[in-house]
Amino acid sequence: MNYNKEDRAVLFDSFVHTLEELSQIIVKLTEAEKAKADAASAGEHGKMDSFLKEEQALLLKLRGLEQLRVRQATDLGWEKLTFRQILASAGEAEHSVLFPLFSEMEQLLKNLTDAEESSNRIISVRLREFEHILGANSQTSFPEANSSSHFHDRYV
Repeated sequence: MNYNKEDRAVLFDSFVHTLEELSQIIVKLTEAEKAKADAASAGEHGKMDSFLKEEQALLLKLRGLEQLRVRQATDLGWEKLTFRQILASAGEAEHSVLFPLFSEMEQLLKNLTDAEESSNRIISVRLREFEHILGANSQTSFPEANSSSHFHDRYV
């Protein structure tokens, strides 16, 4: 779409604002992942539900902002372009605004990925511990079908 300079400037400003909002959501998601990992590590399992609900709300907001970003990029003529391709096709003024935003987002996404991997690892360890505990309890409480039962020996 061809827009005059003022319309394009408004679209571009909206696009930049959306990127800034995306960055804020990514920071909040990273904090939620770290809090979830800390709670799991400390054995504070009761807190997990609130972290998961917060995470779901943030993910919904993230999806909405991402859809908006895609529409805005399309309106700016950057449909289906990666951030690097956008930088390559942007004018000098737009490039100078976008480059620091894209660099920041790249670092924030790396931080989120690292926090998520750490959280998943800790939760996985906790789940294995629970499975082990439950397995140990079930083995002592409920004998296998083919094993001899002390109950049967005693009363039959």
